[in-house]
Amino acid sequence: MDNPALHIELQLLDQLKKGSETAFTEIYNRYHRGIYLYLLDFVKLPQLAEDIVHEVFMKLWEARERITITTSFSAYLYRICHNKGIDALKKIAKDAALRKEILEYTDPGLITFEAENKMISHYEEICRQAIAELTPQRQKIFILCKEKGKTYDEVAMELGISRNTVKEHMVHSLRFLRNYFAERGQLALAVIIFTKFF
Repeated sequence: MDNPALHIELQLLDQLKKGSETAFTEIYNRYHRGIYLYLLDFVKLPQLAEDIVHEVFMKLWEARERITITTSFSAYLYRICHNKGIDALKKIAKDAALRKEILEYTDPGLITFEAENKMISHYEEICRQAIAELTPQRQKIFILCKEKGKTYDEVAMELGISRNTVKEHMVHSLRFLRNYFAERGQLALAVIIFTKFF
């Protein structure tokens, strides 16, 4: 095999599938740091990022016999991380104490109710700016669904389009918004506020 690193990775994966704790430890040592930094960018809190890292590796160990790699092992591992990171953001969005902890960690000066509300207003404004970048039709559909709380069927009937068209517009809008926040380094906090606001 021309790529020695890939050869070693495949060997480790094969040993992992057979239940080798040594292979698991080697994989942990190889990927722990990168995964931790990736997750820290999502959740901002070092301890929370470390907890999710452990969840990722627990999942890897538990599913070792069923692992199927279609691209590369690192891509497979980072896909697990991405999903765990999104789950963590959803949890943060529902947990006021955790939100406050993140705000205080990222800016220790944010310790008052007024300061926290000011930060929330700032991220709500980021969300508004992002929505303004959508096409007029997508803005309309997004606002009807998210701000007005209407179902896809209700929006379809109101606008005279199919439910599938509404759903397709929402999928594109949410993808655009996620990328908009990520490109501005605001993914974690903007998603927290976005989820709370809408």
